[in-house]
Amino acid sequence: MGHRTLVVYDRGGYDLHYAHWGVDPGSVTSETPFGGQPDAAWARERATELLDSEGGQLAESRETAIETDPIATGLSFVDLGTYLDPIEHEALYVVDADFSVRTYVVFGLEGRSFGRSDAPTIAAVGYEGERDAAYLRGWLAGARGVRGVCGPEAGAIVKALRWLDPERGTVVWMAGDDG
Repeated sequence: MGHRTLVVYDRGGYDLHYAHWGVDPGSVTSETPFGGQPDAAWARERATELLDSEGGQLAESRETAIETDPIATGLSFVDLGTYLDPIEHEALYVVDADFSVRTYVVFGLEGRSFGRSDAPTIAAVGYEGERDAAYLRGWLAGARGVRGVCGPEAGAIVKALRWLDPERGTVVWMAGDDG
């Protein structure tokens, strides 16, 4: 499993790209707009230990961490919600025109169906660095655990997100048809 990240570039409309192995936000610059080499060597080495590929490639080699062909172009920020799936994507990176990168962890809320046609309710919570992202993922796991013990009160995780450190920064709500 990769560190699947959706990367959007603000170009007067958002162009949506995909990074299967994730990407270091610091490597997205005007000189390397799609990041550096993907960090997939560890997976390739492990697969080589487990499989006998008989000279074939185990995975497609990429020159950049972010795929250069966009999934979609000219999207509004709200339109991004139709592409975000918390089962498939761990993070969302928004790259501004000056190549500053805003990073978000993607959360699915309230145990709703995450099929693309269902348009799930999603929160994208801003974070700074991998330690902060790990904290947020742990926080969500804890919130889900408490909800499991205390019962499925409507909106429990949404209410808890509102209590999350207000100094943290942005929490973006991308509500589907049912939220």
